[in-house]
Amino acid sequence: MNMLRADADVRLKALIFLLVAAALLSGCATNTAAPVAPTRHDVARSIEKVELIYNQEDQLIVTDGGGSGLTGFAGFLGPLAALVAISVDTNSRLTMAARTDQRSKEFTAAVKNSGVTMGLNRQFAERLAARLRDSGREVKLTPFFRATGEHAQMQVQELQPTPGYSTLILRITTSYGAADATSSFKPYVWVEQLLRDEKQSVVGQTLQVADLSEPTYLLYDGLLKDTAGAREGLKRGLDQIVQPAYVSLFGEDEPRKASAAAVTQTAGIDTK
Repeated sequence: MNMLRADADVRLKALIFLLVAAALLSGCATNTAAPVAPTRHDVARSIEKVELIYNQEDQLIVTDGGGSGLTGFAGFLGPLAALVAISVDTNSRLTMAARTDQRSKEFTAAVKNSGVTMGLNRQFAERLAARLRDSGREVKLTPFFRATGEHAQMQVQELQPTPGYSTLILRITTSYGAADATSSFKPYVWVEQLLRDEKQSVVGQTLQVADLSEPTYLLYDGLLKDTAGAREGLKRGLDQIVQPAYVSLFGEDEPRKASAAAVTQTAGIDTK
């Protein structure tokens, strides 16, 4: 179990590194998806059995491109105060990864300790599984670690695909971020999908990004204190992209009669 926890921690640090790098390069997250290989919709529509693999643990990432949470507030005190705060924040960019790591762990712990139900990733996977079942497909839900690698080659280490099933790997990301030192924190939610057939040949890949503008928090402390509202904002983003995630791979279709009773099985690791 200690090895599993260590592995999960390594994956979290890798995710944080990517988010920090993106923030430094672009200044903010956007709703523009990078070009991906075209999906073979004819093959996707013919798939009858799907193993849906997703990252079970909610990792609530908090990152900003500016520095300390004082800068937004300093703007209200006049231009001189804002300039001083921005200078401090510029110097603190060197510690951005460490700050993101600390804040992400603090925020995730605050949500868990507040009594607010976690399970954001699980709820999204279950809703997508339900949509697949509505189309007549048999679905096996497999919660596991977060997939690694580039989108087009995503893999879930140590997990063997179930024979007879196509595999749909989900990489779910839920985060709050501030574009720069004077911006508020806002939710950013996206889901990467990679669909493989029974022979593990790639059928298609998609990236769905939620269009969210709220809730927003001027200071990190405000985000930390409003765990229920912040968590609900992330949930709204995931709910928003269930149907687009389905359509992007399988297209618009009428519910079909399943050749066998559509069932959902659950497999995975014991995280207790």
